[in-house]
Amino acid sequence: MIKYLLAICLSIASLSPLSAQDDGIIRGRVIEDATGEAMIGVTCLIAGTTTGAVTDFDGNFEIKVAEGVHNLQVSFVSFETINITGVEVKSGEVTFFDNIRMKESVQELGEITITAEIIRSSEEALLTVKKRSPSLMDGISAASFQKIGDSDASDAIKRVTGVSVEGGKYVYVRGLGDRYTKTVTNGME
Repeated sequence: MIKYLLAICLSIASLSPLSAQDDGIIRGRVIEDATGEAMIGVTCLIAGTTTGAVTDFDGNFEIKVAEGVHNLQVSFVSFETINITGVEVKSGEVTFFDNIRMKESVQELGEITITAEIIRSSEEALLTVKKRSPSLMDGISAASFQKIGDSDASDAIKRVTGVSVEGGKYVYVRGLGDRYTKTVTNGME
């Protein structure tokens, strides 16, 4: 039994170098065209197969393939795919590609239009108007007016700091008469 196993092991060992000699090697280095730096993680495949390799930290790759003529495909995300056709591989020899230069793939997008509507009735809109105003001003937003639940504008205007209403129709700001103030309601004085 031991002689039989030893004979099988010897025959397998003698076949291994023969099968390794039937294969050739494609070896190369991939760099970025713009900077000349080595590219890590680039996929290098024999076109139409799953045989391939990924570049290491130095941008190097090595693929063992059967003897013959092959097409090499080099690809990486956001870079143009490179197809090298007619790569002749001979048994036991190395076919070397030095500095395969990959260029960035630039795609131009069409026009993008963003539309938005200004909500002028919110508290934030009123604060923005107050902040940008060249003169001192105050007010109540429509959103606040709805929350408070006042029946009319004269009741709501009483809630503005420093404002008082006399006789239901005269507005006084900090005790000053209408000569020194300007009241605007819905854009009208």
